[in-house]
Amino acid sequence: MSWTTRSRGPRRVGGTALVVGAGMAGLCAARVAAERFDRVLVLDRDTLPPAPAPRARVPQGRQPHLLLPAGARCLEGWFPGLVDDLVARGAVPLDLCADFYWHQCGGVLRRPASALRGPAMSRPFLEDAVRRRVGLVPGVTVRDGVTAVGLTADPTGRRVTGVRLGDGSTVAADLVVDATGRSAHSLDWVRALGYEPPPVSVVRVDTRYVSRTYRRSGPAEGGWKAAAVVGEPATRRLAVALAIEGDRWITFVAGLGGESPPVDEEQRRAYVRTLPSPVIADLMATCEPLGAASTHRFADDRRRHVERLRRFPLGWVLLGDAVSSFDPIYGQGMTSAALQAEALGRCLDRTGAVDRALARRYFAAASRVVAVPWSLAVGGDFAYPGTEGPRPAGTDLLNRYVARTVVAAQHDDAVALRLNEVQAMVRRPGSLFLPGIALRVLRRGRATGPASERVLPRPARA
Repeated sequence: MSWTTRSRGPRRVGGTALVVGAGMAGLCAARVAAERFDRVLVLDRDTLPPAPAPRARVPQGRQPHLLLPAGARCLEGWFPGLVDDLVARGAVPLDLCADFYWHQCGGVLRRPASALRGPAMSRPFLEDAVRRRVGLVPGVTVRDGVTAVGLTADPTGRRVTGVRLGDGSTVAADLVVDATGRSAHSLDWVRALGYEPPPVSVVRVDTRYVSRTYRRSGPAEGGWKAAAVVGEPATRRLAVALAIEGDRWITFVAGLGGESPPVDEEQRRAYVRTLPSPVIADLMATCEPLGAASTHRFADDRRRHVERLRRFPLGWVLLGDAVSSFDPIYGQGMTSAALQAEALGRCLDRTGAVDRALARRYFAAASRVVAVPWSLAVGGDFAYPGTEGPRPAGTDLLNRYVARTVVAAQHDDAVALRLNEVQAMVRRPGSLFLPGIALRVLRRGRATGPASERVLPRPARA
């Protein structure tokens, strides 16, 4: 059951939509806009690669990615046959319950078969497939190597009329979508027009990653295709392994709260050996490394409260990480962006115009989309020592209950399935508190030791 609803059908708005940023958020926005505008132009300052390859300005591009069912539903609806095409080209079909080995809070979760399916692949592999399909949509043009540097507006400054480019030229548009990521470049542009940016919540986490790929010559012992091993909160350590295209494994080792995993292979293997299950350390020890290890540092979760904006230029919206950027270990970014794009389409269908009503409805809808993953991600971050920032109401209570849920899921298929449904963003977190599940959690979720007192996030889903 999805916690979003689909519109009855696209409503033509006409004119031109301009999307700044050709990452996953921008591509989703472009697909939605193409059904409603006469023309859609996507601009990106990178030279986009002709084949799947990491991009310098996509910092998580070398980290593991999954396509959560909620995100897969959106993409499959916009691009029928995409998921089958990804699998045919090498993406690994994954049952997010049955194929996922998840060790946390002192044990391994049950792995019942489920309908929670999503292909596992690298981020560049998915982005390349989606970008190719967007380029085939009538009315859509993707231009790379183009830098947007500002907004143009009407004489009153109240309505955006397009963007200024780095070469001094301008491009006219009726709607400008900022999908430039967590930096949200257009905030400086609207400030130049006399508008203040939205208030922002920042939670400092200082998460550090080391990722590397390995040759995959066969299935892992136990038959899993993805694994996550989460240490107790005091260790501030976790590791993930994921089967991806090209007969490869990709692993990442994360340290939270300033903990730094080693880059050196032997030292990193020893580091992973300190976790409570050996499955990922064994994989790293028995598989051939491919390429060099890559590092990434994520300083803070950041949420821009667009729903609180009172003054803003018409014809301008934010989407994706420009609205809310979560710690990548939660893997919610691409799915959140897809759901925001879907919400933008619904709001356009309702208003039929690029006006103040559209902006207010969309900003409210985008806020609702990010509220749940923000609460889960930030709540999970506060399980770690050193996390700083505004703590969502009820965080401690929710963390204690989710910890009991994780323990119960080690013994109860129904609880394990429900927990996975929430993580996959197809059910709201409140469904964990429904009487049938809550009784199972209270009966089976008792454990001793520090692992039962605090919960860490389930990592590496996108």
